[in-house]
Amino acid sequence: MSSPNYYSEWIELLHQLKEIGQEDEKIISVLEKGSLDWTSGVADKIVNLTLDVIEFRLKYTTRQFQQELDYSSGQEEAIISAIINARYRFDLLYRLCRLAIFPDDIRESLENVVSKYVRDSQEALLESAKHDRTGQLAYTIRHNSLIQQQSSAAAVHESVEQKETNSNQFKPRRRVLF
Repeated sequence: MSSPNYYSEWIELLHQLKEIGQEDEKIISVLEKGSLDWTSGVADKIVNLTLDVIEFRLKYTTRQFQQELDYSSGQEEAIISAIINARYRFDLLYRLCRLAIFPDDIRESLENVVSKYVRDSQEALLESAKHDRTGQLAYTIRHNSLIQQQSSAAAVHESVEQKETNSNQFKPRRRVLF
């Protein structure tokens, strides 16, 4: 599969993303390497088709996630696995939203569509978990969120590096008393 450079190639690959059973990871990787002349007519059609793909994939991800939850029979490992699978599918959509061909404002708008959907899904999960009297389901969902924690993970990593640097500057010397 070669990188798309023409409108027709982009359309074909985006349509493939709307078909179940395709190699989504491979298609997204090819799209990430593609280029396109961003003219008004082409831009509108590409954005509209991308929105169609996102809508289709969000619904598909929700169906798959619900099916995996239904088969989990309340087992914590199966619930966590379903959440991780949904996060992976959402991540592919975020990658689609961040394609280099999109101007920043469109990229941000597409990401906001996916982010809002993921946040709403997470809130709905937490709301439904309130009916569990043990509180275990809510705990599992809160600590294995559908929402990616990449920005906070980067902040934690930066904070740890900063602490290490600061601790080396003011490291107390060992005192030996006889």
